[in-house]
Amino acid sequence: MIQSCVLLGTLGLHSIEDIRQKKITVNLTLISAILGVLLHLLFQNQSIFMMLTGMLSGAAVLAAACLTKGKIGIGDGMVFMLTGLYLGLKENLLLMLISFSAAGLWALFLITVRHCKKTERIPLVPFLFFGYSLMIFCEVCI
Repeated sequence: MIQSCVLLGTLGLHSIEDIRQKKITVNLTLISAILGVLLHLLFQNQSIFMMLTGMLSGAAVLAAACLTKGKIGIGDGMVFMLTGLYLGLKENLLLMLISFSAAGLWALFLITVRHCKKTERIPLVPFLFFGYSLMIFCEVCI
């Protein structure tokens, strides 16, 4: 429960940053990662292997950011590594699916209804915040 609140709060703050400044501060991500490791030591909700494989899925996004020369932000990859630390591989992949789908639908709306250019950049972290909020809501309802 505490881990969920910390991650949701971090994603909320990063969402505000991403919308306003189009960038993510490393300090907040690092502090949240350290807190995640400390909380893991206290509660041990998942194995170290799950944490590392979750971070590896975020590292794949980070690699994609480097390969696409900035089409995906490096900060987005760092945030996915952070969510992988908290969630593990399976839940982080679910978060990626929800987030990328929501961002894709929003981009489709912007292109078709608001006639924006395909090259216009949209912040991704607010969709992570939405996706994680949806995951928490669905978990509570079940």
